[in-house]
Amino acid sequence: SAVFRFDPDEGTLHEIASHGPSAFVIRGIVLKVGDGIVGRAVADRKVLVTADVLRELRVHYRPEQRAALAAHGIGAMIGIPLFAHERIIGALAVGDRVGREFSAEELQAVQAFADQTALALENARLYATAQDSLTRLRDTQAQLVQAAKMSALGQLVSGVAHELNNPLSVIIGYGQLLLSRDVPESMRRPVELMVAQGDRMAKIVRNLLFFARQRPPERAAVNLQTVVEQTLALRVHQLTLSGITVETAFAPTLPEIIGDAQQLEQVFLNLLLNAEQAILEARPQGRIVVRTRVSDSGDFVYADVVDDGPGIAADALPRVFEPFFTTKMVGSGTGLGLSVSYGILEEHGGRLTVQSRRGETIFTVELPVSRAPEAAPRMAVMRAAPSGAGRVALVVEDEPSVVDLVVTLLKEHGWAVDVASGGRSGLERVASRPYDLIISDMRMADGDGAEFYTSVRQRAPALARRFVFITGDTANEEAWAFLEGAQVPVIEKPFQSAAFEDAVARVMQPDGPVRP
Repeated sequence: SAVFRFDPDEGTLHEIASHGPSAFVIRGIVLKVGDGIVGRAVADRKVLVTADVLRELRVHYRPEQRAALAAHGIGAMIGIPLFAHERIIGALAVGDRVGREFSAEELQAVQAFADQTALALENARLYATAQDSLTRLRDTQAQLVQAAKMSALGQLVSGVAHELNNPLSVIIGYGQLLLSRDVPESMRRPVELMVAQGDRMAKIVRNLLFFARQRPPERAAVNLQTVVEQTLALRVHQLTLSGITVETAFAPTLPEIIGDAQQLEQVFLNLLLNAEQAILEARPQGRIVVRTRVSDSGDFVYADVVDDGPGIAADALPRVFEPFFTTKMVGSGTGLGLSVSYGILEEHGGRLTVQSRRGETIFTVELPVSRAPEAAPRMAVMRAAPSGAGRVALVVEDEPSVVDLVVTLLKEHGWAVDVASGGRSGLERVASRPYDLIISDMRMADGDGAEFYTSVRQRAPALARRFVFITGDTANEEAWAFLEGAQVPVIEKPFQSAAFEDAVARVMQPDGPVRP
């Protein structure tokens, strides 16, 4: 005897259980509808009974199947289709020696068994469906929880970035202002270091903003090998101190890709840190191999970061790119590094994959090769702010240190400057006197920049074209959408004084002040 499951998509019957001395003959067999006693029963949607199936012209078996039945003397058979709600879900086959006649009582018993079998199969299907639905529900709930986490993280990052970018703007701005003057040589190097470290902190903040807002990276021609070498230069000393040797196997040449070198550097830095931590949690020394190559077609470049750490457990491997997931000891990682890297590469049209076994883990970066868009060559020259002699600027900003910096930069070029601490007081200023330029923050307690700009545009459309926004709130999607729609210069905090002067030069025209 045997039970078959019906596959409606393929139109086939699959043996799922069999019993008896000759069960091995049909174990694992797959029949098409119309083949064999069960295939014919399913095709006809009725019970078939025969004393010698091999003599039945309406029942077709392949030659090897006929030979197997004859060799074991099987001829008497019953084929019963199994129904659930008028839908065929399988079939039951019962076989015996050639010539065996099944009595009415036996046929009745077999039909009763078939009914119970159909009920069991349908219940099993419903249970599997329920289990699948429950799994999807749990996955959806987990995704919702994760989405809530990411939303909270985005808000946290936005706030942190805003608070950090203000003092960083002051540090970098005044540092560059000092370097533009006659600074004693004994002081120049410390100031340069101060500005450089401020820029470094600014990059960290931008990376956090990228993760929270997922803004598209900047696009330029990038040599991936150069990015890898620069990243290694940042870490090789610390890796050596940690007892980890670094080996490289670089391709002779790599075609350029289009991407953001800084974001790609972050990817490789994350991968190197991940490899270092994995090794050191297992033993005091190890080896990291970094290699690059080009696909056979020349359409992709690859970079592998290989470590000889303990490997990643099979059950953890599918989750390594999930935000907040980490296999490290408490306090050793946030679970964001690989997730950030994965997102960066997706934004670049590439992907990040991982293979792991005991003693070896390989993270592979894959990026498409493409040519940089052709453009007319131009000199990337920052323009100095125009002379402010006889001109008045309004600075709308609630951070005193940033106000001091902006006022200083403007007065360096002869501007007269008024200050307002928010949008509402800024509107009062605009109503009281004409201005040639408005420098405004976005997030302020006394009326935000978007409301202020909208009100000014309604009162004096020409003055709205003299806006320059300075903001550290670019993780706020609503704020960023407004800034992109306003089509006025936007300087992201922390900013360089040259970028500020260039933005002022872009909005200024040779005519007089714009009156409300």
